[in-house]
Amino acid sequence: MKKFIRKNILRSILIKEFKQLFRDVRMRIFLFVPPILMLIVFGYAATTDVNSIRMAVLDEDKSQFSRGLIERFVSSQYFLPVRYLHSEKEIVPLMDSGEVEVYIHLEKKLSRRVKSGKDAAIQIIIDGTDSNRAAVIVSYVNGIVNQLSQGALRDRIKTLVIGRSLGGMRIKKIVQLQERVFFNPDLSSRNFFLPGVIGLLISLITVILTSMSIVKERETGTIEQIIVSPIKPVELIAGKTIPFIIIGFVDIFIITIVAIAWFNVPFNGSFVFLLFSSFLYILSTIAVGLFISTISKTQQQAMLSFFLFFMPAILLSGFIFPIYSMPESIQAVTYVNPLRYFMTIIRGVFLKGVGLKALWKDISALLLIGITLIFLSARRFSKRLE
Repeated sequence: MKKFIRKNILRSILIKEFKQLFRDVRMRIFLFVPPILMLIVFGYAATTDVNSIRMAVLDEDKSQFSRGLIERFVSSQYFLPVRYLHSEKEIVPLMDSGEVEVYIHLEKKLSRRVKSGKDAAIQIIIDGTDSNRAAVIVSYVNGIVNQLSQGALRDRIKTLVIGRSLGGMRIKKIVQLQERVFFNPDLSSRNFFLPGVIGLLISLITVILTSMSIVKERETGTIEQIIVSPIKPVELIAGKTIPFIIIGFVDIFIITIVAIAWFNVPFNGSFVFLLFSSFLYILSTIAVGLFISTISKTQQQAMLSFFLFFMPAILLSGFIFPIYSMPESIQAVTYVNPLRYFMTIIRGVFLKGVGLKALWKDISALLLIGITLIFLSARRFSKRLE
């Protein structure tokens, strides 16, 4: 190793890089404060939990049955009654303005039709502007109405049985459904999103810092002094990237502690395994930063190139949209995205508590991509220096 990297040269570059990073107060703040703030913002804002559904009700039946039905919606803790209407005309402006998401219309003689065993219809209108939220609301409504229908059917059967002098007969459910949810019992979207946020923040910090640091040397003209100095390209690359690798690990530690302590995100895996997989991922993001530095002459170009990489990487990682629902041609592109594999790894470590045995394919892919990217980017960067 001494043949390729001289320790004294590397040490000098590292000392210079750390001094340059930490001598500016704004840079020190940028390295550690924004990741925490972004995690907190994502923790409260990035959620797909459907609750506080704004509901308007038009109850023309005004019976014990209709009041019980409305109470079922309210007591479910998902629906929030904001308006009790007096006519159908009132719902149009409420829906148009977005003040109401669900409209329930209970017609006259509804309870009589239910008690007599006749078909009874309940009109429910849902705002479908947000298709995902609307689909969840439909499932909530179907669940409540189905429970109501089963209850009415049982009452009707009991009435018929008692009428035939068979009051001692007990009616039992033929099928009993027992539900269990693994890994995320509360079905909290926060537990799903926050581990993925760590991958986003590490990409944000390491790629920007790596690309901007090298481009800044070119803008200020010091890159020419480095080229004519006895520093080898591999020594410069190591000296430029090692500080950001260390900073990336520090940020991972801080963000993980905040996610667990502040947001109560379950952590069921090995922290050592998380650090190991994070190192492989940081290798790939550092390589991307090196590549951006070779195609950018100014910091503005580097910033633009970063966003051209960062936004598609998020969309093709499974952070927001599941990869299996994408077209096959797009799914093929995701295989070269290192963030895709890190999302699977970090969510598996946090929520499932799995390790290398279950995630070896993702680790292998991340290792292959990381080594390939760092080799190609470092080679291109070396050629630019020579």
